[in-house]
Amino acid sequence: MKNACLTLAVVVVSVLLIGLPASAQTAQQQRSGQTSDPFITRAMQMNQAEIDLGKMAQSKTQNPRVKEYADMMVLDHSQAQEKLRGTSGASQGQVQLSKEQQQLSDKLSRLDGQQFDKEYMAAMVKDHRQAVQIFQKEAGTGTSGTTQRQKPAGANSNDASIAQEMLPTLQKHLSEAEQISRSIGSTANPTH
Repeated sequence: MKNACLTLAVVVVSVLLIGLPASAQTAQQQRSGQTSDPFITRAMQMNQAEIDLGKMAQSKTQNPRVKEYADMMVLDHSQAQEKLRGTSGASQGQVQLSKEQQQLSDKLSRLDGQQFDKEYMAAMVKDHRQAVQIFQKEAGTGTSGTTQRQKPAGANSNDASIAQEMLPTLQKHLSEAEQISRSIGSTANPTH
């Protein structure tokens, strides 16, 4: 009986110790606004970057169209971020930006005036083109919005639903960014 209790105790402690790193990792991910779902984590990073850059543009630009666009970025992407947090169970903590997103933020923070406006809008075109492609892929739709392929077995249907729901807003953001970029002579390349 003593050996059985000792064996049981060792098993219980082992299970607890083995499970500890995973739960500690989950807690760390939730504190940093990350999830174990790669699509949601990436979407949250993209949203956070748009919010942060939008706030920067709100304070730096003198161009009313760029200011209006920045206001839309902060509002729309904040709402999308809250939806993603609710879906993923992530905390309200600050989402960690990717290295590229942080570099862009640092670059834009050093610019002013028309140069800031041009570079900010070029970044919005590039970022939203990328986001539209990522969300179309996750939603399983082509550029026309029609179903392109079936999601692979085991794919997260919740992610596909979120991607389909958010895609029209991202497409609207891209269209407006392209229009503003053309009007201010941005360095954005409309063909890429």
